[in-house]
Amino acid sequence: MNVKAALDRQERARIQSDALALKGEFDNGGIPDLMAAIHEREQNRLAGGLNYSLFRSNGVRLVGRLPPFKLREGWRHMNGPPDGDEPPGQLEHLLVYSIRLSPKFWLMVGDDIGLLSRLDNTFLQMFIIGLALAVTLAVGGGIAVSAGFLRRIDAITRTAEAIIEGDIGQRIVLRGSGDDLDRLAASLNHMLDRIGVLMDALRNVSTAVAHDLRTPLGHLRQQLEDARSRARSTGEYAEAVDSAIAKTDSILETFSAILRIAQIESGSRKAGFRRINLSEIVASLVQSYGPTAEEQKRVLAASIAPGITIDGDRELINQLVVNLLDNAMRHTPAGTPITVSLVEESGAVALEVADKGPGVPEAERERIFERFYRCEASRTTPGSGLGLSLVSAVSGLHRGAIQVLDNMPGLKFRIEFLRTAGAA
Repeated sequence: MNVKAALDRQERARIQSDALALKGEFDNGGIPDLMAAIHEREQNRLAGGLNYSLFRSNGVRLVGRLPPFKLREGWRHMNGPPDGDEPPGQLEHLLVYSIRLSPKFWLMVGDDIGLLSRLDNTFLQMFIIGLALAVTLAVGGGIAVSAGFLRRIDAITRTAEAIIEGDIGQRIVLRGSGDDLDRLAASLNHMLDRIGVLMDALRNVSTAVAHDLRTPLGHLRQQLEDARSRARSTGEYAEAVDSAIAKTDSILETFSAILRIAQIESGSRKAGFRRINLSEIVASLVQSYGPTAEEQKRVLAASIAPGITIDGDRELINQLVVNLLDNAMRHTPAGTPITVSLVEESGAVALEVADKGPGVPEAERERIFERFYRCEASRTTPGSGLGLSLVSAVSGLHRGAIQVLDNMPGLKFRIEFLRTAGAA
């Protein structure tokens, strides 16, 4: 529609400009010059050119092809005889501009605007066709997109039903398109992975409680039965009760350790991660263990680089270092040197606790992080066999890489943390 309006304005300007030019001829030379100018234009006129007519004030036409009509200045529309550029059987549709030259003469200049009307119809037809195509494509595209969307929803539903039926390893297949459904599927898969981790942790706790606490509970029961059948005095009963209380405390400690490890392995503690100063934590613990090491005749030394920080749980990191120091103290003879070092290497933080004790055979090093596993040489020392399991769990939570190395002689634990440990 804007194109038609622009063409109409252009056509009116063309007609009016020529009419004013002819009026100038009349003003300068009167009727003779005007007639000569009109005659020249008619001679050179091609199909589609302008039409000219000169009328007296009484309506008598002096020259031209335009039909007589009531004389008044301005624009009007009328039909005229065909000049060759119309479709067969159609008249010219003229846009005419009338101008009064003098009290006695009127000039009319017009042009066939049938082309504009036909162009308008063509644009309208093209618009209708384009609109129809757009609607068709939109409907077709909508149906196609809807069908694809429903297929993917069905796939998600089938996966959910399979998981409900017990196949918890099922995951929603991603298309890799990165669209909303793909992102939703990825989030659901991540949620299912998290649920799987929590279920594994629960299963491990259940297994540990069922199997690993069965033996000490059996010993406790046997001890109480012996006390009931053999004790003959109040002192013997009191001794049996005290022993049972100590055994119960040990079982409770073991149970708490199992739950703590399960909680750590579930990853729930990550929510409390903060930026912590690892240098301060390690230095403080080494200092606090100084009197204990001296009492147990161990030689405790430390080399701690200042200002090293990581993202983590302060309480858990504290427990990790305590367990490593306890392990070194418990499984080495008097006079054994124990060294603690903390350094930053190539963007990673390396924590080492090493001793010059008897060490652990290479074949057993991979198993020392298993729950309740105890090396043959350490079976006579106190402990539940969960200390290093907790070290492994805390290290894993902080995305630390833990190694058990030969210290020649002795054993070295090396844990490498990222400077942004735990920031997943």
